[in-house]
Amino acid sequence: MLATDAGTEREERENREEESGFLQGRPEHIDSDPARRRPATPPSTLCARFDSLRAVPPAAKPVRHRKIGAYRVLGELGRGGMALVYRGLHEMIQREVAIKELLPDGQRDRETLSRFRREALALAAFRHQNIVTLYDMVEKGEGLFMVMELVDGPTLHTLIKEGPLPADVTGVIAARIASALDHAHFRHIIHRDLKPANVMLTKSGEVKLMDFGIAKDVGLEALTQLGMAVGTPSYMSPEQVTGVPVDGRTDIFSLGVLLYEALSGARPFHGKTAGEVFAKIRDGKYTPLPKVAPNVPAPLVRIIQRAMEVRPDDRFPDAAAMRRELDVFLAQEVQVSHAALLVAFLRHRQKLTETEAQQLMRPHELDAAVEVFDTGRSRQGGKLKWAVAAAIALLTAAGTGLYFTQAQWAPLVEQLTR
Repeated sequence: MLATDAGTEREERENREEESGFLQGRPEHIDSDPARRRPATPPSTLCARFDSLRAVPPAAKPVRHRKIGAYRVLGELGRGGMALVYRGLHEMIQREVAIKELLPDGQRDRETLSRFRREALALAAFRHQNIVTLYDMVEKGEGLFMVMELVDGPTLHTLIKEGPLPADVTGVIAARIASALDHAHFRHIIHRDLKPANVMLTKSGEVKLMDFGIAKDVGLEALTQLGMAVGTPSYMSPEQVTGVPVDGRTDIFSLGVLLYEALSGARPFHGKTAGEVFAKIRDGKYTPLPKVAPNVPAPLVRIIQRAMEVRPDDRFPDAAAMRRELDVFLAQEVQVSHAALLVAFLRHRQKLTETEAQQLMRPHELDAAVEVFDTGRSRQGGKLKWAVAAAIALLTAAGTGLYFTQAQWAPLVEQLTR
């Protein structure tokens, strides 16, 4: 959500803290050698780059560019400390896109430019429905532009702030993120910053993994020095916290943390200082999920617990293995189209209208999914289904348009301009 849309100053502050990837008083990097540690950056500085994040009505502010390569600029969607986001149109094929421009000030920062290029290189390697698509990279004069898929929908961060997610919806989202991670890991790319703010739900019922700006190609030289922590504190793995080399299982841990928060509405690891948070992550100290979200089916609890094991060897060996376990859970828990379930959920949360929902899904699929939310069905029914399924298994084993509003694109702008 953009700062202009935030209901209270507290919400604005929480959004900035979440999106900036820092806790109050956290150093920019945590180095194991005190002599090499950077001084702590004041919270006001950490949040300053989000102060300018505002939706800009197309008629209120002229765009900096009329045309970028083959793309006509339709308007400015918003801006942040390091980037501008435009809504554009490829005139030859009439495809609408999001165009992310690295601001001139950002280009003078070599690390910012490096991150911008890293994200583009990572996205260029992917062809997956659950990873935002990069269409093009354009240089115009001294400007650098990333042309991306225009994603219409809220971030998972926004949805969690409104309340915990149902287990079936969370399971569907989890399976799709795991599929995206499996695709990335197969191409030797680790995300390293998986969190709710980097996951978006489209109005058509898709899940999109975003922001590979600090992704690491495990086949190349490490992007960070040994002993440096990279990522967002509350979602880091024990390996990231302690500064040891990471592999794809670090993303599995972060996915477990994300799912815990989605189901409970609270992060498992929190504290007054970054040091407290890191210590809890390192030691695996958090309140068990059943105590904060007692209605979550036991199989999903076990999946999340395994993903959040301190030792990488105790987690799922890869994202594909986690996806398989999630598929087993979903086969028992979800009896409707997964895409329709997400569309019905967004309709239930008032993220799209009844008319939009009807245009996106076949009537029989949507009706079945909508009933899940509109009939007030108890979310605890999954526990009984799993108990019956487990009993059967034991017995068997014994026997053998172009108009748009700024608010509509606020989540995309928020995500791209961080």
